[in-house]
Amino acid sequence: MATTDISPFSWTENASADWMQAWQSLWRGAPQTLVQPILPGWTFNVNSNNSTAPQTEIEVLSKHSYGRQIGRISDALALLIEEQHGSAPEEKSFSDFLEMKHQIDVIKKDAAADRLEQIVKDMATLKAQDRAQYKRLREALLAALK
Repeated sequence: MATTDISPFSWTENASADWMQAWQSLWRGAPQTLVQPILPGWTFNVNSNNSTAPQTEIEVLSKHSYGRQIGRISDALALLIEEQHGSAPEEKSFSDFLEMKHQIDVIKKDAAADRLEQIVKDMATLKAQDRAQYKRLREALLAALK
């Protein structure tokens, strides 16, 4: 080694550990930790730390998602509030809840419209590229709309 070469390691008491760590990193074929989300944006964390019956909760979730559960509870609560206090209750917590539910309902309606607009585009693509498939699906849609 020439006198101008600078070693990447400080040759102190940790020199052998530093060298070994650098050497191992050169030959490591896979990362030490691999994180690959299955459902990006979704988080499911059901375990014995946050559920007294995690297996039961997992079975419930396989049939009724948290969103579906909250949606049905919200529908029932909105109905009860409106029956007891009208559609514009004076109690702020009730009116805030009904406003939030209204906003959620608008989002759901808009999302449904977006999905249907995508179906229209997909049908136009099929009409141009696969007439048989287009005719079959067109008939299925017309039957569903009766």
